[in-house]
Amino acid sequence: MIGKPDQLLAVNVTQLWPEIAKGRATEERVVLGEWSPWVGVSEHKHFDPDRIAVILACRRGQRMAIYEVEADENGDRYHWTSGERPRIVFHGRPSQRYASWLHLPAPTWRRGQGTPVQVLELSELTAGVRRQTIGPAVITVDDGAKTLTVSAPADYSVTLTRTA
Repeated sequence: MIGKPDQLLAVNVTQLWPEIAKGRATEERVVLGEWSPWVGVSEHKHFDPDRIAVILACRRGQRMAIYEVEADENGDRYHWTSGERPRIVFHGRPSQRYASWLHLPAPTWRRGQGTPVQVLELSELTAGVRRQTIGPAVITVDDGAKTLTVSAPADYSVTLTRTA
């Protein structure tokens, strides 16, 4: 790997997420899961696993979980499964650094879209964006887009006062 991991891997867990409620899988297993980096049947890859810093689990337009990729006890950030078309299983933990991202809209997939992964540049997601958690609310300021977003529980009222 050259440099620091700089990408976010958004993964579509629509099919797998119900397995958690049924007790057949853990959230960690579903999020870090077995992801194919391959484009169709070619030898080309959608992503370089060495560049992945964060994994975002998405289901039906919602962000379900966000994990930071970390080295395991052997210093490995991921491992390959065995088989004719190996898949990648990442090592990581739920992210506290990016937890506020769970309140933002999630990447979506079109019905029938065969690739359950999307790669986003981490710098694009973090540049000019500040988040602050106050109690149960999250305030996000995006200087580039000149937006302020307040995520609060349904039983809270939100008051906005504009300054000149």
